[in-house]
Amino acid sequence: VPKKLVNSAAGCADDALAGLVACNPGLRLLQGHRVVLRADLAAIRGRVALLSGGGSGHEPAHAGYVGKGMLTGVVAGAVFTSPAVGSVLAAVRAVTQAGAAGTLLIVKNYTGDRLNFGLALERARAEGADVRMVVVGDDSAFAAPKKAGRRGLCGTVLVHKVAGALAEAGASLDEIVEKVAAAAKAMGTPVGPLAAPGGAPTFRLADDEMELGLGIHGEAGVRRMKVLPADEAVETMLAHMTDPSNASHLPLSPGASVVLVVNNLGGLSCLELGIVAGAAVRRLESRGVRVARALVGSFMTALEMAGVSLTLMLADEELVGLIDAKTTAVAWPNVAAAPATSQRQEVPAPKEGPGTAPSDASTG
Repeated sequence: VPKKLVNSAAGCADDALAGLVACNPGLRLLQGHRVVLRADLAAIRGRVALLSGGGSGHEPAHAGYVGKGMLTGVVAGAVFTSPAVGSVLAAVRAVTQAGAAGTLLIVKNYTGDRLNFGLALERARAEGADVRMVVVGDDSAFAAPKKAGRRGLCGTVLVHKVAGALAEAGASLDEIVEKVAAAAKAMGTPVGPLAAPGGAPTFRLADDEMELGLGIHGEAGVRRMKVLPADEAVETMLAHMTDPSNASHLPLSPGASVVLVVNNLGGLSCLELGIVAGAAVRRLESRGVRVARALVGSFMTALEMAGVSLTLMLADEELVGLIDAKTTAVAWPNVAAAPATSQRQEVPAPKEGPGTAPSDASTG
């Protein structure tokens, strides 16, 4: 069993949320439930409330995205387990009683999440609450349509941001639902397994193997292949995401503008992540695609899975503005409000003065 730095397997989800709230004064736990809410709930009066959630183990998703300009609250389940219906309903009641002008549930496309959030939605509506649900399925791994639809991946975080900026600006529930209905597309390529606390690895890869399109719970991907150099791995991912014969492909033509998310699935080093990010920008530029914004980091993980996912969202000026909008959510990065490019001009090397020993740029 892989080592985990936890107090107990059974209590790790609760302990993680308690730690997040302890370190962030803008967050509160809902008594008796695994729910994190904004501390300033009174500020949402007259605005649409946004609730999301899912199983734990994907941190910082989703509780790290609670804050002004993003989510109003999050409902968490145990590791890789959908939240309880009663907890989702309690979260809806909390924001409704705070004066929200309707509530939008943002749910990843997994059967348990859809079922439990959906049941809570029906019960809340029976109590008179105005509640809608958007199901995010941004996975572009599978070439043929699946009965269950596309899985929800890191594109969900972009939906949180877009919806949160709209809600903060006072948009109506109908307007927000319309804007976020077209989800981003994502593709993941893990090169190592994951294991829940107290459990065994969910899959095994040989030392020289990687898997294209594996899910964030260890679900099977498209195919296994020999480990590729970063440039080739990124090209393989982008080619699959944009292949017209792929039923879930992203139509990406020269001149398109995108928001790129390079997401660490949990066990990748920062060094590797930087290499992948640079490769992604270069490969998109070679296709004539403008990377309007690039986000690089850990946004939706799968415990310690050694791998990376790429997310692309076609973005016009309005969407880019929503990505740039301010938020207090602790897990949202300080993104530069400028395009990514591999062609930034280098700073000229300083001239050596008389009698100066030659510098050795190779040390470090």
